[in-house]
Amino acid sequence: MLSTNKFQSSKQDRDSFKIYVVIAAAGLGQRFDSSYPKQFLSTDGSSLIRKSVDLFLSNDNIDGVICIIPAGYYNEYFKIFENINDVRLLSPVVGGVFRKESVRNGLESLSNYHPDFVLIHDAARPYCSPQIIDDVITNLKNGEKAVVPAISSIDSVRIKGKSVDRNSIKLIQTPQGFDFNMILNLHKKYHDLSVSDDAALCDLEGIPVKLVDGDINNKKITYKTDVATCFKTGFGYDVHKFSKDSNRKLILMGCEIPNSMGLDGVSDADVGIHSLIDAILGALGEGSIGELFPENDPQNQNADSKIFLVYCRNLLKKKKVIIVNIDTTIVCESPKISIFSQKMKGIIANCLDTDESFINIKGKTTEGMGFEGRREGISAYSIVTLKF
Repeated sequence: MLSTNKFQSSKQDRDSFKIYVVIAAAGLGQRFDSSYPKQFLSTDGSSLIRKSVDLFLSNDNIDGVICIIPAGYYNEYFKIFENINDVRLLSPVVGGVFRKESVRNGLESLSNYHPDFVLIHDAARPYCSPQIIDDVITNLKNGEKAVVPAISSIDSVRIKGKSVDRNSIKLIQTPQGFDFNMILNLHKKYHDLSVSDDAALCDLEGIPVKLVDGDINNKKITYKTDVATCFKTGFGYDVHKFSKDSNRKLILMGCEIPNSMGLDGVSDADVGIHSLIDAILGALGEGSIGELFPENDPQNQNADSKIFLVYCRNLLKKKKVIIVNIDTTIVCESPKISIFSQKMKGIIANCLDTDESFINIKGKTTEGMGFEGRREGISAYSIVTLKF
């Protein structure tokens, strides 16, 4: 973001056009299924409204930005922008019941600044590219009265049950740019009329609307599934030595391995599952297997480690997190892991209620070196990627 001093010095080199931005952020986002307006929610480290404001304050052409917010959300707004020192961010304005009324409130508030042009943008489009903004501004400076970014439909289109040429269909985005006095007068003239966007007011007056290239990434955040996806990765490691108890069974990734020495441990000493659990907990930021299932807890004595894994499955579902990938390496001289890997994958997939295609299990030896090479025990490493 530009500092105030940088903005003031660069402004001397610009042309005389005054360009302001109205950011529509007064909706309550009911389709987002949240008790809190989506524009104030932090998605991937920043709120939608902050991302949208930063888009325009980082552009030297912009003289001012004003946000239209819902009544009762001044504290939330000022908390988000408390560290901004750019004088171009103007005091917010309370919106109306409908978007059109909110935009008109914003335009009327800008009248005292006497803009030449205004860009009207939805706060719910935080991923707009600088190129779109520049294209809209350039066309306004070149004499266009209304400039709107648009993209073509990539899907087939049917209207009233009949297929139409999708090349004739344009999907409209924001920011939409206008001659300021023109769009303000149109909002006043048609204040009682419901329209889908600001450019539709130009259609009512026969004013040409110039289309510029939009961007498929400039999507409007309407539902929770529209928010940018976050991925997190966790790493897990575990090691157990072989048991001197001849009756102890060897369990690896939930699979009983016949004719093999068992491992020492409080539970069934399944190093594979233990490393996997630590990797899942690591990606979730939920500590470690030792914290959740302590060794001094009697109910964990000789416990089936698959029970611990089912706990992780329930934790993932509670947090609405999806497993993208599991990669586990078991280090031992014997048994040969590849013989059992497919069965292991099925067991893990069942415990975590995920698809086997997301799971990879492999074995490695140390070629006679180290703890595993001396056949003193077995170790395992797991990496897990989760989609939030």
